[in-house]
Amino acid sequence: MNPTVNPTAWKTDNYKFVEKAFQYTYANRMNKLSPILGERNIKSIDLQLTGSGGYGEMQVYDGNNLNMVEKKRGFNTILTPQELSSSVALGRKQVLIDKSGECRRTGTVLGNAAAMTVYLHVLRTLGGAFNEDKLGGDGKPWAAADHPVASKGSEGRTFIVDEESGTFSNLLSSALTVSAITDAQSKANRFVTPDGLPFLCEMDTLLVSPELEGTAKKICGEDARLDPESANHGANPVHGMKYIVIGGGNDGFTGKQWAICDRRLMKELFVIAYNSRPEVIESELDNPLKQLFTAYADFAVGWGDARQIIFSNPA
Repeated sequence: MNPTVNPTAWKTDNYKFVEKAFQYTYANRMNKLSPILGERNIKSIDLQLTGSGGYGEMQVYDGNNLNMVEKKRGFNTILTPQELSSSVALGRKQVLIDKSGECRRTGTVLGNAAAMTVYLHVLRTLGGAFNEDKLGGDGKPWAAADHPVASKGSEGRTFIVDEESGTFSNLLSSALTVSAITDAQSKANRFVTPDGLPFLCEMDTLLVSPELEGTAKKICGEDARLDPESANHGANPVHGMKYIVIGGGNDGFTGKQWAICDRRLMKELFVIAYNSRPEVIESELDNPLKQLFTAYADFAVGWGDARQIIFSNPA
């Protein structure tokens, strides 16, 4: 054997092909949800996602005495990232036969696995909004008829409900119609922040189950200028509204479930917390005829407030 020959030289350029295909596939998959999903880069065990809060409306100044106020708080939600990975070993023969093609396919498949893993966690968070066992920082499911408006502060990481501030509901049982959408928009305009100020929002984006995509097209399409429900086909007040299908496989919204949200506020209050964004890592193996690629991510998905989205779960 010629001692100057490197037996692992066939591995030299594989990584760049795999990494490029991985990142392209991941970004392409996640673009669908980007209008309503924020991202945070952290380097810690967890993230405290802060809900709304403030000092309320100013009081009349008497010219002498300052009006000292205390901050009225919302609720923080703790997001704890979790490590996830998938590994693929490439053999020397399969790489040498079709080096670029095999590596691109590997990167694409790993990228798809990484993207779909994050995507499914997002779908499960939205689809699980109605589940009593998936609670936010206020102790309620994301879709609930009795969210507390404010807290008195926290004891450690547990927030104490301010009973005097009352509750609000972001849960409906209406079927998806033009009137149901406008009713939800009116309801959102009555929400208040923990300090009693109007919760300024614009419910501009419709989220629907795959089963309701056809209905969403009829209601929100650019050509749907006339209300399909109106006897006289009057003007449709929500035509042109953007919609996103929230569902895939067994996850996300199902059946008649839908929601309406403020996409700007969603990006602030509904986030992926990344300790490590999805990446592909090349590992050395003892076997010189194998090359190992691992897709890896460390993340969590969660929400910090319930006012920026109204859910509906019709019977």
